[in-house]
Amino acid sequence: MLKQSIPLTGLLILLAGCGDSTSSQTPAQQAAAACEAEAIVRIGEKTHQLDVAGLAANAKQVDGDWQMSAPIVIDPGLRDEAKQTLECRVRLAEGKPPEIVLINFVF
Repeated sequence: MLKQSIPLTGLLILLAGCGDSTSSQTPAQQAAAACEAEAIVRIGEKTHQLDVAGLAANAKQVDGDWQMSAPIVIDPGLRDEAKQTLECRVRLAEGKPPEIVLINFVF
């Protein structure tokens, strides 16, 4: 699946409109969505491919945080295509937005 980057302002507006949609997600899915949102901010206007469901399926709790990793392709199909691994660690707390503790792109 090819995804287009969303400017941060647009992303925040989309997330604000979600309301209680995160309540139907598991904590791993919430953490994976937060990781993808942060990855989008980090890669800017570049397109990417990331299996968010696979990221959530890979999630495990470590010291109270959700830790996960999955392959990410930046600028897929283009000359500058970069295949990397997205590593992410997220802290979830009741009534607070997810907190990215660590995000790393590994070549």
